[in-house]
Amino acid sequence: MIPSHVAEKLQIHFEIEIHAPPEKVWAKLASPEGMNEWFSKRLIFEPRLGGEFRMQVRDPEEGEFTFFGEVVKLEPHQELAFTWTEHEKGRNPWPVSTLVSFKLKPTAKGTLVSLTHTGFEALEAELARREYEGHIVGWERAEPLQELKAAVESAQ
Repeated sequence: MIPSHVAEKLQIHFEIEIHAPPEKVWAKLASPEGMNEWFSKRLIFEPRLGGEFRMQVRDPEEGEFTFFGEVVKLEPHQELAFTWTEHEKGRNPWPVSTLVSFKLKPTAKGTLVSLTHTGFEALEAELARREYEGHIVGWERAEPLQELKAAVESAQ
């Protein structure tokens, strides 16, 4: 997973090349069954515009979180995007949503997949910076693109 974050814009960005065509990557990326293989076992995902996205996470160091939102872009074999709001147990949920986008681009060897998480600037300044930095750590720890790559390439 290659990071290329843009700190001034509070934008998180990772890329990875998967040795499979976009159709095979899409099958794992944009289906509830596929997402349960690589993203989270505690996930609700409705692959349609306006569909629900909800994921529960328990981290022994950080606590319990629910991330929720709705699907806002669903372009088969090209892009999946959903809003992302954090609700940490014992605290209020974020007052606004951010945006998580997965884009697929064909390459000579398969598919370049990018994960971009934006919209932190809509949060209050201190919260925005803290959540931006915390989500970089969270995405790096979870390694979703490596997990997606493993799920897709092992299915071939």
